[in-house]
Amino acid sequence: MAHPVQHEDALIRRAAQGDAAAFDCLVEQFTPRVYALAYRMIGNAEDAQDIAQEAFVRVYHALPRYKGEAAFSTWLYRIVTNVCYDELKRRRRRPAPFTDMESDDGDSRVETLAGGESPEEAALRLERQRAVQAAIATLPEHFRLVLVLYDLQGCSYQEIADILKQNVGTVKSRLNRARNLLREKLQDQRELFPAGGSPTS
Repeated sequence: MAHPVQHEDALIRRAAQGDAAAFDCLVEQFTPRVYALAYRMIGNAEDAQDIAQEAFVRVYHALPRYKGEAAFSTWLYRIVTNVCYDELKRRRRRPAPFTDMESDDGDSRVETLAGGESPEEAALRLERQRAVQAAIATLPEHFRLVLVLYDLQGCSYQEIADILKQNVGTVKSRLNRARNLLREKLQDQRELFPAGGSPTS
């Protein structure tokens, strides 16, 4: 018999007390969002998996110190963001080959195929996704993160401000600049996007 879905707060309390099953439930609930954030920041499916695993290891060790001052998702995203930055720093010291930005495997983990599409529509949508992901990967990291969190992860301005420990005005300014930079980088592929449409919509 299946157990009812546990309330998130109860799972967090139990996991913080060492309940492995509760922690596994949290991992299951948040893995898609954690992986998506890592993939969109890093652009490599295998590295995104490693980042997600490392983030949850850090979460496991830090949970007993989590006091609920911020929402759990905000606290979690802050940890994931730190792991992403650690990986980007390692890449700067040891540049990695740009291998699977256009991997179907990576795309399929981030976006599911929409129902009712023709093969041509599905191919165009995937081409747009790849173009956007490749352009996002070229943005400066602080612009990239704000764009990913707001436009792709659905975080609010306040949530992003809490994750980054910045004020809301700074978040809005960075998001506007990130969007403008993204549009500039996609100019050569503007035929992929409807007039006036947002590349990340």
